[in-house]
Amino acid sequence: MASQDAFPSGGILDAHTHILAPEVIANATRYCELDAHFGLLARSPRNRYATAEDLICEMDDAGVAVAVACGFAFRDPDLCRRSNDYIMEAVERYPERLVGFMSLQPNDPGFEAEFRRCLDAGLRGVGELFPDGQGFTLTGPGSDGLSRLADVCRESGVPLLIHVNEKVGHDYCGKGSQGPEEAYRFALEHPGVQVCFAHWGGGLFFYELMPEVRRALTDVYYDTAASPFLYGPGVFGAAKEAGVLGKVMLGTDFPLLGVRRYADHLGAAGLSDDEVRRVVSENAWRFLNLHGRR
Repeated sequence: MASQDAFPSGGILDAHTHILAPEVIANATRYCELDAHFGLLARSPRNRYATAEDLICEMDDAGVAVAVACGFAFRDPDLCRRSNDYIMEAVERYPERLVGFMSLQPNDPGFEAEFRRCLDAGLRGVGELFPDGQGFTLTGPGSDGLSRLADVCRESGVPLLIHVNEKVGHDYCGKGSQGPEEAYRFALEHPGVQVCFAHWGGGLFFYELMPEVRRALTDVYYDTAASPFLYGPGVFGAAKEAGVLGKVMLGTDFPLLGVRRYADHLGAAGLSDDEVRRVVSENAWRFLNLHGRR
């Protein structure tokens, strides 16, 4: 795989993007005041904003067939609902291009009503949830709300996308306290939940070399969101050696990054064309159970 031109035509699925309503972008300063985590990320020099139209333009330019569109998981459940309204509108405008994920606040006792509302409107998953930003943990004290949400997702067959980060290396805006150990404990406590741990699961995939860990992570996937900022191209080879390449999904974290940066990394990773196809297409189609749409 030497370049973006070698990506499989017509089937690329970007499993992790973010879009915001024009009203939120126009009033970003106000939203920074309303939500501390939103403000933290907005202050990052790498921060960018994108609407659904911006995402579609990027997809057309990069040859992406379908993208998972996430909003922003605010701490305030009402702000989550507003975010979901925009995702619903975007999916209605671009039903063949966007798969909508809903933002939920696990600590909200009434989150299940919003979950059902979003499902009825055609949204297909939950996330990206931000543990530190929303005030919950993946395991132990502070995880009761997420445990209830995990049960609802399992019963409904709905995939879950959760922010997880590495606990070593350089600091950056949004780097939180929930890493690979917490993600592993979540998987142990919630078997059968189809979950993607974003950002390579903070390196959790490496531990799948341990047989007992691999068994516990049967339903766990990983995405590549922000990978070029965190790892060299060798991370794909490490995933291959760990035997998890079939569970790794291309996720750009657009508008943070676009497909081209990932094409460069994949081109230097030494993977076969078939392995690249699995990462940028097949694994995500399977995770989202979207094969009937193609």
